[in-house]
Amino acid sequence: MESTTIKLSVHTRDRLRAFGGATYEDTVVEALDALESIRFWAQADAAAGVRQGRSMAHRDAAQHQIEAIDTAFDGIE
Repeated sequence: MESTTIKLSVHTRDRLRAFGGATYEDTVVEALDALESIRFWAQADAAAGVRQGRSMAHRDAAQHQIEAIDTAFDGIE
Protein backbone atom coordinates (compact mmCIF):
# COMPACT_ATOMS: atom_id res chain seq x y z
CA MET A 1 0.00 0.00 0.00
CA GLU A 2 1.26 3.44 -0.89
CA SER A 3 1.68 5.80 2.06
CA THR A 4 2.14 9.47 2.69
CA THR A 5 3.32 11.73 5.47
CA ILE A 6 1.02 14.26 7.06
CA LYS A 7 1.93 16.96 9.52
CA LEU A 8 0.19 16.83 12.87
CA SER A 9 0.68 18.80 15.99
CA VAL A 10 2.43 16.99 18.82
CA HIS A 11 -0.82 17.20 20.75
CA THR A 12 -2.75 15.40 17.98
CA ARG A 13 -0.03 12.77 17.61
CA ASP A 14 -0.17 12.12 21.35
CA ARG A 15 -3.97 11.84 21.22
CA LEU A 16 -3.63 9.22 18.46
CA ARG A 17 -1.04 7.34 20.48
CA ALA A 18 -3.28 7.39 23.57
CA PHE A 19 -5.95 5.38 21.76
CA GLY A 20 -3.52 2.49 21.67
CA GLY A 21 -4.14 1.18 18.18
CA ALA A 22 -1.56 -1.13 16.68
CA THR A 23 -0.62 1.70 14.33
CA TYR A 24 -1.63 5.32 13.81
CA GLU A 25 -3.25 4.14 10.58
CA ASP A 26 -5.47 1.71 12.52
CA THR A 27 -6.52 4.47 14.91
CA VAL A 28 -7.26 6.95 12.12
CA VAL A 29 -9.25 4.37 10.13
CA GLU A 30 -11.29 3.47 13.21
CA ALA A 31 -11.96 7.16 13.90
CA LEU A 32 -13.00 7.80 10.30
CA ASP A 33 -15.32 4.79 10.34
CA ALA A 34 -16.93 6.08 13.53
CA LEU A 35 -17.33 9.58 12.07
CA GLU A 36 -18.90 8.21 8.88
CA SER A 37 -21.34 6.19 10.97
CA ILE A 38 -22.28 9.21 13.10
CA ARG A 39 -22.87 11.33 9.99
CA PHE A 40 -24.90 8.59 8.27
CA TRP A 41 -27.24 8.20 11.24
CA ALA A 42 -27.54 11.97 11.65
CA GLN A 43 -28.70 12.18 8.03
CA ALA A 44 -31.08 9.26 8.52
CA ASP A 45 -32.55 10.89 11.63
CA ALA A 46 -32.97 14.19 9.78
CA ALA A 47 -34.72 12.44 6.89
CA ALA A 48 -37.02 10.63 9.31
CA GLY A 49 -37.86 13.97 10.94
CA VAL A 50 -38.73 15.49 7.56
CA ARG A 51 -40.90 12.47 6.75
CA GLN A 52 -42.72 12.71 10.08
CA GLY A 53 -43.44 16.38 9.42
CA ARG A 54 -45.31 15.62 6.21
CA SER A 55 -49.00 14.87 5.95
CA MET A 56 -50.22 11.29 5.82
CA ALA A 57 -51.41 11.86 2.23
CA HIS A 58 -47.92 13.00 1.23
CA ARG A 59 -46.31 10.01 2.95
CA ASP A 60 -48.76 7.62 1.25
CA ALA A 61 -48.02 9.17 -2.17
CA ALA A 62 -44.26 8.84 -1.57
CA GLN A 63 -44.70 5.20 -0.51
CA HIS A 64 -46.73 4.53 -3.66
CA GLN A 65 -43.91 5.97 -5.78
CA ILE A 66 -41.35 3.76 -4.03
CA GLU A 67 -43.50 0.69 -4.61
CA ALA A 68 -43.96 1.61 -8.29
CA ILE A 69 -40.18 1.90 -8.73
CA ASP A 70 -39.63 -1.42 -6.95
CA THR A 71 -42.20 -3.07 -9.23
CA ALA A 72 -40.53 -1.62 -12.33
CA PHE A 73 -37.23 -3.19 -11.29
CA ASP A 74 -38.62 -6.60 -10.30
CA GLY A 75 -36.90 -9.37 -12.18
CA ILE A 76 -33.86 -7.30 -13.15
CA GLU A 77 -30.65 -8.82 -11.92
